Amino acid sequence: MRNPTQRGQAAGSGVLIALLVASSVLGASAWGQDDPSGTTVIKVRRVYTAAGEPIEHGMVVVRDGRIVAVGADLKIPEGAATIDLGEACLTPGLIDAHAAIDSEIPDAAVAAGRRRGGMWEQISTVAQSSPQAPLAAADADGCCGGSAAEVHEVPCPHQAGMALPPTCEGICPHCGQPVAPAAPPGGAAGFAEGVPRQRSFAEQASEVTPHLRVADTLNLFSTDFTRLMREGVTTVWVSPDSASVIGMRGAVVKTAGAAGKRVVRAADAVKASMGGDSIRRGAGNQMPRPSRGGGVTFMTRRPTTRMGVAWVFRKAFYDARRAAAGGGVSGADSPPAPAIDVLLAVLSGDVPLRIQARMQHDIMVAIELANELRIGGESPKHGYRFILEEGTEAYQCLAELKSAGIPVIFGPIFDTPRGYRGFGEANDPRLTTATQLRDAGIRFALTANDLREEEGLARQAMMAMRFGLTRGEALRAVTAVPAELLGLKGSVGTIEEGAAADLVAWNGEPFAAESRPLWVMVDGAVVMK
Repeated sequence: MRNPTQRGQAAGSGVLIALLVASSVLGASAWGQDDPSGTTVIKVRRVYTAAGEPIEHGMVVVRDGRIVAVGADLKIPEGAATIDLGEACLTPGLIDAHAAIDSEIPDAAVAAGRRRGGMWEQISTVAQSSPQAPLAAADADGCCGGSAAEVHEVPCPHQAGMALPPTCEGICPHCGQPVAPAAPPGGAAGFAEGVPRQRSFAEQASEVTPHLRVADTLNLFSTDFTRLMREGVTTVWVSPDSASVIGMRGAVVKTAGAAGKRVVRAADAVKASMGGDSIRRGAGNQMPRPSRGGGVTFMTRRPTTRMGVAWVFRKAFYDARRAAAGGGVSGADSPPAPAIDVLLAVLSGDVPLRIQARMQHDIMVAIELANELRIGGESPKHGYRFILEEGTEAYQCLAELKSAGIPVIFGPIFDTPRGYRGFGEANDPRLTTATQLRDAGIRFALTANDLREEEGLARQAMMAMRFGLTRGEALRAVTAVPAELLGLKGSVGTIEEGAAADLVAWNGEPFAAESRPLWVMVDGAVVMK
């Protein structure tokens, strides 16, 4: 993922000036507190519910983190706190149902440690006992010693409650206490601290890993979540990498709030990939080279072609059925034993499947394989055999997607491929694809995937509006529809009674070119104001 540059933001609108003046007069209570308990009434110029028509001069009543009433001229409950956001517009928190998350914490002390030799790359940020505390600086030898200037750049790691790297030993120069090193890789924390982040695309031991979970490597304290929240995104489906033919299970996560409550679903749909990602991003996929003295190892496994991708995908599910019938499973491409049960759950429809595919023929192969294998059962309980991700050339197979009942999480919208999509598979996009999906009657959501800021989810909705969607359709494509695809209808993605109080106030009409979020609430707690 790219590291977004910081862009200056001008507060040029009259609405923003009015809100700033109001906040200076009324104090912090005008914006709301961070405590989700009790009852709060939010007033705005217009409420976009994503469940019905907009409500002029609307009010939303929140109690204990949930929405208990929505309307105009509601009676304010006795003792309720009031948040009057003036001329702002209110929407549900945005939902990105296919988000790539950068696990890095760009902490200043971590950056300093990398400059001195990269020792902090070896530490699992997920395993740290106090991930929000400052980290100790590291010298080139990979210990917390170093010069006096280096030592006092940050607080003592013992006082900060941080685990120390395995290479540290002796006496801490900060406090004089004996150093207790952290567990070595694979220790009690259960994470491989030594895996460099730029190489940890996917588990490389097999092309079939649905028994693994992206949640087990997720860094809830990544500032990528902060960027998303400040852009109005309150819920994401954290996507595994596309470097495996059948990869890990994704996770549904809130972008802000108490850490213990942010993971909505730790083991969600399984992600598979059709196309070249498992060939190009799977670091070890290369042909045997006996002339160079190399034999056949896990580094030379399939797939190295699209035929290989389809073979690995098909064989995994047939092997699962064979194993369930008591037969033996063999061959270089056999799924690991722990994967069998999850593959069977995908076949039965108990676990949803997503397939990332960009080009027309990859989308068609995905549909054909899903029908051949009867993924989701004879009558899929979710109403679909799989969800298509990205779908750059979905406009070329609208009839087939419609006939198969395949929903699409479409995007990002772009005119020039960038990032890891830039190797040919996304060379033929159309800016009108979202409108064509709508006209074809195909259920779809929008995603920004790994894009942020001016290319983030709100701007994806803006682009879709520019090329044919109405504001209401664009809003539903980033709120209510992704909530439905995540199995969270009525819980997130709409402003209605009983839903979580995930709300975003905008300084203008949602998704207008000059609009941006001013205030964000997650589960009834104000997280940005």
